[in-house]
This record gives sequence, structure tokens and C-alpha cells, in this order.
Amino acid sequence: MQNNQLSEPSEKQPLQQLLSRPDIWQLASQQRQLRTGISTGYRGLDALLSNRGWPRGATSELLLDKGGIGEISLILPTLAEMTRQNRMVVLIAPPHIPYAPALVQAGVRLEKLLILHPRGQRDQLWAAEQSLQSGACGALVSWQGKENPADKDLRRLQIAAREGDCLHFHFRPGSCASAPSPASLRLQLRSDGEQLAIQLLKQLNGRSGQRVHLPRSPNLTRRDQPLH
Repeated sequence: MQNNQLSEPSEKQPLQQLLSRPDIWQLASQQRQLRTGISTGYRGLDALLSNRGWPRGATSELLLDKGGIGEISLILPTLAEMTRQNRMVVLIAPPHIPYAPALVQAGVRLEKLLILHPRGQRDQLWAAEQSLQSGACGALVSWQGKENPADKDLRRLQIAAREGDCLHFHFRPGSCASAPSPASLRLQLRSDGEQLAIQLLKQLNGRSGQRVHLPRSPNLTRRDQPLH
């Protein structure tokens, strides 16, 4: 009976009414349900992540040996989307001055961007924790200074991100890759010609070891004026 109904639909039946029938399986809807993370803006990277995007309310560590290889371009689509959703994006202790015209061109609303330069590591960790758990931020980006934060401090930031349902991107030296971390996601970044080479070091509930190359834009900071 159901097959007859499917093979002879009424021409006047609205499409939405037809699609709402429980005996119609929609592949597209099933695929959408699989995404529980926030899209990175790069299909190739989304496909490798277990949540099809950045993990929500969690820390994502981005490890690299040298800044200025286009690492900001990796998170820029997400930061821009957060500001378009009227959510605050906080940068804590960036090593260079963000290049405002490039950020605007990428879609970032500068009035939703807050840059903090706390003095010393303890103040940086305190500012990051307070911002993450405030519930007022859509995303927070922090850079590790000269001191390697203790494991308990990294766990506090991970917990604060979960409490505030905030994306936390934490840039760390590539040498930290061999040390354990409570972060939900860890990516190793390298420059490879005109592209940014990414390797998945760790992700909760997903595979690791995969690699992907993405386009990069190294002109997002004023490197002639390092801040630290």
C-alpha cells in the first residue's frame, strides 16, 4: 500500500507535506544530524573531525613551531561567524597586532572583537578562565607565553570552556605535542608552500593521524611590531 502511494503521488500534494511523511527517508537530513560541532569553514577539515566541526564548549589546541604561517586563517571563518551571530570573540595576549582591514575583509565585526594583554601568565590564565565561563563569549583565542602552563591550569580552562559553552582555541609551541593535554582536540600546524598542513594529533571520540592541506593567508598580523 505504501509503495503504491509513493509511486503515484498526487501532483497537487505540496512538497513539504510529502517530505514530512514518516515513510520518507531523507539522506540530507540524516547527514545534517551528524554535525554536532561548529563548522571550521573548511569541508576537508570538517570531514575529518568526529563532530564535523570544532568541538563545542571545549579547548582545541593548535600547535606550531613558528607563528605567521597562516594559523589565524584556520580559525578566521569561525571567528567571523561568531561575530556575525552577535557573540564576542576575545583574543588574549596575541603575539602580533591583528591587521584590522584583513579581519574586516574576512567578515569579522570588529566591534565584537576584544583584545586583552594581561600582565604575566597568572593574569592571562585568570582572564581566560573568567572569559570562558562567563557565557558572554562565542570564542576565545589564547597564546601560550614563555612559561608552560601546568596540567591543572589547562584542565581548568577546558572546564571553563564547557561551563560557558565557549570555543577555546589555544596556540602552543609544537614541542608541546609530545606532552599529554586535556584538550578535546589537538592539531599540528606546519607551512607547506602556499598551504597550511594540518595533522590531527588527538580528538575525542574520533580517529587521529589524518592530514589535510588548506589554503592560508599569512597577512593577518602586523609582524613588524611584535608585542612579546
